[in-house]
Amino acid sequence: MDQAAALRSLAVPALRQVRPESPGAEVIVVGSGKGGVGKSVLSVLFATALVRNGRRVLLVDGCQNQGNLHILLGVRPAGRLEDLLTGETDLDQLPVAVSPGLWLLPADSGAESLYALNRVDRARLHHQLSSLYDAFETVVVDGGPGIDNVVRVASMSATRLVVVTVPEPTALSDAYALIKIVSLQIPALPASVLVNRTRSGEEGLAAFERLSLAASRFLGRELEYLGTLPEDDALRADIRRPGALLAAAPSEVDEAIARLIGSKTSGAQGVCVDPPGSPRTMSAS
Repeated sequence: MDQAAALRSLAVPALRQVRPESPGAEVIVVGSGKGGVGKSVLSVLFATALVRNGRRVLLVDGCQNQGNLHILLGVRPAGRLEDLLTGETDLDQLPVAVSPGLWLLPADSGAESLYALNRVDRARLHHQLSSLYDAFETVVVDGGPGIDNVVRVASMSATRLVVVTVPEPTALSDAYALIKIVSLQIPALPASVLVNRTRSGEEGLAAFERLSLAASRFLGRELEYLGTLPEDDALRADIRRPGALLAAAPSEVDEAIARLIGSKTSGAQGVCVDPPGSPRTMSAS
């Protein structure tokens, strides 16, 4: 089957009928100008924090052919994007239930047919996948590596971009490049910044202020500061154990989510079972 024809013929899935009254999901795209800054881990922590806040959440692996969120979460994909192209699976069969209130839309890894897609067909595939969004209250999209991929997924109904960076000159430069391209391509999309792997709150704030000053001076746009996350060895250990992130409840992430959604998460009664013990203070690695 011709892949482009298959993409054009994909139907809106039955899963969308779960919330037919929905005015549209809130779609948060988590992106970075470079890899290795903790973006994927933060996407998981954002999603779980939102579930604890009572949201019905879809976590999307936005990197079509380098997917790893299913590995972090310790779940087995029910279907593959490659099978979607050939008609061997339906769109509504792709989301995987991870925990009460949380679903994952996984990506493939090393699929030749996905690698061969041109930019137009990649965008068409993202568009078809985004037809799942309205079945949920909030969608968190891990934008994947590279500016092009983040811009592509952000153009699909995104309501906010969260830029993850670390307090290093190269990371800040790449984060600014992402903000610049998004400002040119999607000027109305609000952008927030979260500084990861810091030694102090002051270091994170200083990094944000550098980005904010450049964005204001050269792009004429304001950035929202979500906060900073410190280095933490405990979370690094969790990352090495598939599924362990589901039990992590870092207070800094909850505070960042509270700023993002404009409500208090402390004491919120979500639909997930709280992990045993008190929430730990940790960073995303």
